[in-house]
Amino acid sequence: MRFVNIILISILLIGCDVEKDEASFSFKDPSSSYITKEKDLSLFVTTDWHYLADSLTDNGRAFQKYLESGDGKQLQDMNAILDTFAFEVNQMKPDAVIISGDLTNNGEKASHEAIAKRLASLENNGTNVYVIPGNHDINNPWARKFSGSEQIKVDSIKASDFSSIYHEFGYKKAISKDPISLSYLTAPSENVWLLMLDTNHYKNNKNTGVPELNGSLSTQTIEWVKACYNYAEKNNAQVIPVMHHNLAEHNQAFHDGYTLDNKEQATELFHQYATPIVLSGHIHAQNIHKTKDIYDIATSGLSVYPQQYGVVNYHATRQNLTYETKRLDIESWAKKNDKKEKKLLAFDSYSASYFSKFAYHLAYNSLKETSLSLKQKEELANRMIVMNQRFFSGTEYLNQSDLELDQEEKEWEKIKDTFLHRYMKSIKTDNNQLDNKLFIDFSKK
Repeated sequence: MRFVNIILISILLIGCDVEKDEASFSFKDPSSSYITKEKDLSLFVTTDWHYLADSLTDNGRAFQKYLESGDGKQLQDMNAILDTFAFEVNQMKPDAVIISGDLTNNGEKASHEAIAKRLASLENNGTNVYVIPGNHDINNPWARKFSGSEQIKVDSIKASDFSSIYHEFGYKKAISKDPISLSYLTAPSENVWLLMLDTNHYKNNKNTGVPELNGSLSTQTIEWVKACYNYAEKNNAQVIPVMHHNLAEHNQAFHDGYTLDNKEQATELFHQYATPIVLSGHIHAQNIHKTKDIYDIATSGLSVYPQQYGVVNYHATRQNLTYETKRLDIESWAKKNDKKEKKLLAFDSYSASYFSKFAYHLAYNSLKETSLSLKQKEELANRMIVMNQRFFSGTEYLNQSDLELDQEEKEWEKIKDTFLHRYMKSIKTDNNQLDNKLFIDFSKK
């Protein structure tokens, strides 16, 4: 009879679509996690460091070739960039630092361990750190060491390694953890909680031989997310989701693989719980896009021009939140630390020039087979430099006044089927001026 009852119960459970509530998941008392209680909260938001450990490169021929074939990431300068970031964190002392994925270049174990040491230093100086992985960080078959003219395979890490290496930087402070992913819920303050979401697809990377670009929220994780929102609501806390992939389409020319595969479902979920903002990364560019009353803030990648991060301030009494970007002052850090390298003492112009070369070559090479004249190709490539810098810094609205591409409509027709045309057009037509600053009033929810 007992066996029959078990079968009947199983059939009933299968036949009913029962939504799990917070009782189905494990939650800790949030008060033990608070950094601040009924006080203002300050957060630094950064992403896409793509760090490569010093032990994994001799800066030789293979590494230089790798840099030249890349997309403008300044891997060779990341020590100075991260040293400056740590210096500014220790100076301004935010309550917490949020890192939304792609901490490492290609998931090298040595790179993760080097990053963990840096994060430990931040916490030792009084700033808590919360991390989630990006699509480059786990099970990455591209993990390499650069030695002379060779690329040599090195160890990457599994998901369990990630939560172990970064145990002190989010997972130890979790109120709840998703049973099937590296997502977790944490409470940096009584009023504001962070829903740190692992949106990456990394389980099949080893079989396919490439790190998958796409991301999504699984059905099981969505049930856990609902439980987190319900638990936060009972504790009168505002939830801010943080994820590597984007909720919104930040650029019409490239969004496949960057925006969540199930963005409509995720947007509806966050909208259901009156979520005001989502923090993301992945595209490396600074962009804020509103979708169904939710602002998706994609913060600049720290590894690329213009090396900026987001500053979030929550005002408990007024119940409002501000977000604005801050560019790293590497030049001041270099002077204070008696650095002699010319590029560090003039880093802003050096970084802009370095990034410009990639934009120019991308544009010019894509125009080689077109019927445009040499002069026209050079002019478009030079315009690409300006537009690309503005897109990545979140100032593309400036293109409306000084880049009149429509004056050459006939010439544009010759390249209208190219990615370059779609990309430049998408930047020119983005007239949103809120990409570097946002104000949210929670009191009017």
